[in-house]
Amino acid sequence: MHEAITSFVHDIAGISIDIMELLSIGIILFTTVQAFVKLLKKDPNARIYLLHGQSIGLTFKLGSEILRTVTVRNMDEILQIAMLIIIKAAMTWLIHWELSGIEQEQEEKDHPNYPRKTLSERVYEKTHPAIKVELVDREENKKAR
Repeated sequence: MHEAITSFVHDIAGISIDIMELLSIGIILFTTVQAFVKLLKKDPNARIYLLHGQSIGLTFKLGSEILRTVTVRNMDEILQIAMLIIIKAAMTWLIHWELSGIEQEQEEKDHPNYPRKTLSERVYEKTHPAIKVELVDREENKKAR
């Protein structure tokens, strides 16, 4: 009975890993082609589109690596998967960091009088959007008075 359940879990995990990896590849390929087309059309947001696609694709790949931990049999495999997860997480973080820099550049172009924000301030605004709205509302109320 235990062997049947273990075999079933491994089969489901294997199928799920394959599906998530295919989704990852598909998303990265699709957004790369779309970003290339946007680049040819001289769309200024082509780089942002590409980075978003890579981020989403890597997120699916990271999910598949986490699922792969279900099927490991020894410590060497666990260490290999752990290193892959760390590398992919670092890549995802770097992509998000690049995106926040691009968004900051666009905000500076659109609003040159606003003060420049640090990375930690931008991350805080992304993780706490309701607070950002309140601050904007307060600033608008001060201007209206």
